[in-house]
Amino acid sequence: MNDENVIDAQSSPALSRRGMLAAGGAAILGAAGGFALARATAPESAPMAVVAAVPGPAASPSASASLDSSRVPFYGEHQAGIETAPALFQAYLGLDLLDPSRRSAQAAMRLITDDAARLTAGQPTLGDAQPDLATNADLMTVTVGLGHSLFRSSGLGHQVPAAFPRIPAFANDALEEPWSDSDLLLQVGANDPVALSHAIRMLTKDLSTQTTVKWIQRGFLASPSSDSGQVARRNLMGHPEGGHFPVPGTPQFSSIVWMDDGPEWARGGTVLVLRRMRMLFDTWDKLEKDAQELAIGRRQSDGAPLGGDGPHSPLDFNAVDANGLPLIPEDSHVRVAAAPSMEGVILRRPYNYDDLLPDGRQDRGLLFAAYTADSSKSFIPTQRRLTQHDAFQKWISAVGSATYFIPPGVHEGEYLANGLLT
Repeated sequence: MNDENVIDAQSSPALSRRGMLAAGGAAILGAAGGFALARATAPESAPMAVVAAVPGPAASPSASASLDSSRVPFYGEHQAGIETAPALFQAYLGLDLLDPSRRSAQAAMRLITDDAARLTAGQPTLGDAQPDLATNADLMTVTVGLGHSLFRSSGLGHQVPAAFPRIPAFANDALEEPWSDSDLLLQVGANDPVALSHAIRMLTKDLSTQTTVKWIQRGFLASPSSDSGQVARRNLMGHPEGGHFPVPGTPQFSSIVWMDDGPEWARGGTVLVLRRMRMLFDTWDKLEKDAQELAIGRRQSDGAPLGGDGPHSPLDFNAVDANGLPLIPEDSHVRVAAAPSMEGVILRRPYNYDDLLPDGRQDRGLLFAAYTADSSKSFIPTQRRLTQHDAFQKWISAVGSATYFIPPGVHEGEYLANGLLT
């Protein structure tokens, strides 16, 4: 590549990045051209600041300035967006490779890594025509997942971790297109919906010669309440979304979420199961509040387990009422979903969604994201129990299901999943 190509690269940055990153970076450039391009594209500061209340990787020694504490570091042992505090808005993008091959997957991962490192640092991607929209990166994260089809098309089926099996169809699933598996997943979160939309546009634009968008699912959380008594955000059915989660930064969290065995390239990763759960309001709204609480096993007012003092009260399955009946019914959602051991626990991150179906009906529910070190020991047996015994299943319907392996994080100079794809 000569100097003329480098000048063209600066006037058409997106084209340059696709060629440069897909081929393996600036190493293929001539000395003069490489220097010119590096000056034109180097970020002013590295994306290295930690969310104050959330443990995370240390700042990079190359960071030249202290960024806002709401910025989440992209580089680290694990990908961000999982052990990170949840952002108010989150989108999941299912992408399929136009050329289903290992080389194409590698090129796509180089592009995603470069874009994600910039966007999460509040910096525009190369060729961004609206760079000011990238600056508000409050709790912005970009998390990347690999679908089973990518392993097959890349000739890497032998590298699929045993903890990442295919999710079977369950008896009460009513799965619809297009909410099924894809080659790649982008999970993009942010507190600012404009910054989130901009990030999605930049990522899909830069990947447009490598991938096609199969689906986008957008979710949101309730804003933090000014009521000090409310400790959990409510879903669209009006119920707080639970109060028992593994605590980030603890050994318990690591054992539940992060894989520590299997192929070397996969250690430090996790499995994501994404389920689109449609809420059936026509029948749910006809129930009295007491009946709704019995189906779930928690009070609607504060999310406390039935018979408990508050949302963080332990689930007491031995407690009975004056008639000797269990306060938390045998078929209640929380009772059936409760893991019999730590091996069965998952990290759950539910986001509300509110869309419109093609026929004009409202489609509302939860984008239920479950993260686990081994879905065969946690998510799959839990879902089988729910399918068979959970009373709440009458008022929700799984219309989408997809599963991905989330590779471990990377350090500067690497690209996501490089241990698999190199």
